[in-house]
Amino acid sequence: MAKRRRTTKASEILRRRYIAEDPERNASVEVERANADVAQTICELRKQAGLTQQELAEQVGTTQSVISRLEDADYAGHSLQMLNRIAKTLNRSLRVHMEPQDSKTEIVRYTFREVVRALRKSRGLSVGQLAKKTGVQKEDILAMERSSAYRPDPLTLHQLSKFYKVPHRSFAILAGAISDATPSIREEASKFAAKSESFSMLTREERQALDAFVAFLRSDDRGADEGAD
Repeated sequence: MAKRRRTTKASEILRRRYIAEDPERNASVEVERANADVAQTICELRKQAGLTQQELAEQVGTTQSVISRLEDADYAGHSLQMLNRIAKTLNRSLRVHMEPQDSKTEIVRYTFREVVRALRKSRGLSVGQLAKKTGVQKEDILAMERSSAYRPDPLTLHQLSKFYKVPHRSFAILAGAISDATPSIREEASKFAAKSESFSMLTREERQALDAFVAFLRSDDRGADEGAD
């Protein structure tokens, strides 16, 4: 029987662990990503319009509970008809767009999810405690830790980077707010992702991986600033 060839490439390890060997999980991740994107978009556009969930519901012709469910990243009962009604109410047009995935970008975004969860746990904080200390909404923290598709707003990134003393630019790159991730960030993110599990409890090795990655983000940000002068 041929011996399976081992690989030490972090991106390949990550792909095998979370994607390649589990097609059902892969499909589930795609569904969660789409749901999180829809929920975040509706919530952000509603807030930009200065509307409460109740006010938007009245204008759309539905109930507040329906809007609340639509803004829940776990909700999977979207209909194009309802989304189109919401879009028109908010002076937007609804488009369905499909594009090829960038595996490197996916790894960076996945790393952001794992890092924010690990940083919170390394401080021994619950989601509610972190929300109180940073001023970030509890719902936003939960969304960031549940889905790598969730994109926090600039203020949230600023609050978290200030609290954890991680450069804002580095956090923004990991979260997908800035698209110019350097090869070094992609590589280090891939290494970190390959070492991380669920971070339900930080092992000694996981804490070392977290500390090393955060140290890299800080040093990489200083290098970027020096290069910009």
